[in-house]
Amino acid sequence: MSVLTRAVEFRADEAGEGDGRTLSGYAAVFNSPTEIDSWEGRFMETVERGAFADSIARRTPVVQFDHGRDPRVGALPIAAVQALREDDRGLYVSARLYEHAEAVREAIAGGSITGMSFRFRVLDDEWGEADGMRTRSIRKVELFELGPVVHPAYADTSVGVRSEPLGDPEAVRRLQKARIDLLRAQFDLIAVMERRGR
Repeated sequence: MSVLTRAVEFRADEAGEGDGRTLSGYAAVFNSPTEIDSWEGRFMETVERGAFADSIARRTPVVQFDHGRDPRVGALPIAAVQALREDDRGLYVSARLYEHAEAVREAIAGGSITGMSFRFRVLDDEWGEADGMRTRSIRKVELFELGPVVHPAYADTSVGVRSEPLGDPEAVRRLQKARIDLLRAQFDLIAVMERRGR
C-alpha cells in the first residue's frame, strides 16, 4: 500500500496566553468532502471519525515542516507533540515548537503559511460513486507524520500559534524578517532545482 499525503488549508486558532511556541489546530477534519486529483485519480474523499484512533494509540507521528523537504529545516522534526486526539471535528494536534523552527513559527503567526498536512497509509476505505464522480471514504489509516505546509489542498482545518500581539514593533519586525526569509528560501530552492535540471 502506498504512503499518501493530504494537505489542508487552515484558519489560525485564536491567539491566547503563552510565549508563541505552541502550534495547535486540526490536521484533518472528519466528513468534509474534498476533491482529490492525483496519481490515484480524480474523486471526492472524506475521512471518517475514528480513522486515526488505532494509529495514534500505538505511535505518535513526527511533526515536520513541508514533509521534511524544506532546504533549511530538512527532515528534522520542528516540534514535540503535546496533545493528539480525535474529537467531533477532526484530528486535533498541539505541539511545542523547537527553537530551530522560529521562521516557521513567525510565518504561521503572520498568516503566511496557510496549510497543515498529514502523511498516511490507507488501511481501510470504501469506494463508491455520487453525482457521476467516484467517492472514497477513508475508515482507517496508519499515520506517520503531520505538520504545517506552504501549499494546501484540503479545506476546513486550522492551526495557529499562541503569540504576542502584532501591534508590538518587535513582533512586526520579526514577522517581516520571517517573510523575507521564506521568500529567500523559495528562491534558493528554485535555483537548486534549476541547477539540477541542467
